[in-house]
Amino acid sequence: MQTNDASVLPGEDRWVTVAGGAQQAHASACSDGCAAPEPADGALEDVLQGISALHDALALVPDPRAKRGVRHGLTNVLTIAVLGAICGCNDAEALEDWSRKERDWLSQLMALPHGTPSQDVFLRVFAGMDPEPFRNAFRGWVDRLLSAFASPGQIAIDGQTHRGSVDRANGTKALHTVNALGCDNGMVLGQQPTDKKSNEIKAVPLLLELLYIKGALVSLDAMGCQVKIAKQIVERGGDYLLGLKGNQSTLHQETRQFFETMRDPAPRPLDQGPLPVVERWTHCDAGHGRLEQRTAFVCHDFAEWVPAGQKWPSLATLICVESTREDAISGASSCEKRYYVSSRKLDAAAALRAVRAHWAVENSLHHVLDVTFDQDANRTRVKNAATNLNIVRNFAINAIRAYTGDTRSMPRRRRLCDYDVEYRMKVMAGIAGP
Repeated sequence: MQTNDASVLPGEDRWVTVAGGAQQAHASACSDGCAAPEPADGALEDVLQGISALHDALALVPDPRAKRGVRHGLTNVLTIAVLGAICGCNDAEALEDWSRKERDWLSQLMALPHGTPSQDVFLRVFAGMDPEPFRNAFRGWVDRLLSAFASPGQIAIDGQTHRGSVDRANGTKALHTVNALGCDNGMVLGQQPTDKKSNEIKAVPLLLELLYIKGALVSLDAMGCQVKIAKQIVERGGDYLLGLKGNQSTLHQETRQFFETMRDPAPRPLDQGPLPVVERWTHCDAGHGRLEQRTAFVCHDFAEWVPAGQKWPSLATLICVESTREDAISGASSCEKRYYVSSRKLDAAAALRAVRAHWAVENSLHHVLDVTFDQDANRTRVKNAATNLNIVRNFAINAIRAYTGDTRSMPRRRRLCDYDVEYRMKVMAGIAGP
């Protein structure tokens, strides 16, 4: 095991970096003493700054390979993998083909005396590399990328199973990770795999320890509705918004009964105090062949009615969201009620926005990974390969979303990055950070 910096590995590729605004080309240690080509024009300098920021993060990842026979430096391999994922590559085979096609362009960013890595090189690196330093490199890169933002806003945390990673022949279960997404900017903030014999309840606290959540509203579904998790969020300066179901049976029952009573209150004796105020906010929309009306009911003065809430740290808001859906063609309708608790004092409109924003982790991350990056169909599963490929995809998602020059979809941006070099350079320049 060795640290992947520019001073080790004879024959390792040397990086073309930017220091003090001026390009510095480091000669590769190939036998003919060739150096990396000069950039084609001044526009490449912005790209090099973005690539340099990525390189600085990836250079901290230890190389699992023995020194002997190494032809491609680890930083080059990882960076090409991230760039390839940005340009539409979903597996090691596609990375080999894309990097060979783009060798001339890549040679402007890094020295490639031995050409580009093969599929086997990518697979060996992903399988043998320890995912923990790679995740740390990702978080450091994300922190730099998002350092211009004053507040993390809302952070949605949810788990995802990578179905293609299951290996029944060897008795290996599918990889399951807990992901954190910034709802305001769509950036992946971190990920934590669950233990093979555990579940999300143990992985969520580990992920929270790694995230900057001060001032953030951290939302989780009912799986994360635990007093310990709520306490951890509050102690680290954040607020929680937790889905409430039967796993917290007493609190769930009291909350449900409270809102039912408030909606149709029975006459109260004169010696009892007035009923607490329940705010309401309704939003209607149409799409996907249906009409939907969502109404949020919010109460802050509930201590007398919901005694179970006393053990929850800083609990300030009870929320009931009632969703009524009507099929635009058949006219069939359905109604669903969901309950939430939060340590932040939210009005009804803000509560409804926050509840809906939580679904960004499904729509803007899990769906993108499964459909756009074809993660479920990927059968790469040897050792750590599935875990490390997931991190590569998260690098790519953030890099693509860091570009704010247009509103194109993720699939279209990836296609454009593949065949339009000018557009690709604009996207790459966006990852330089502030």
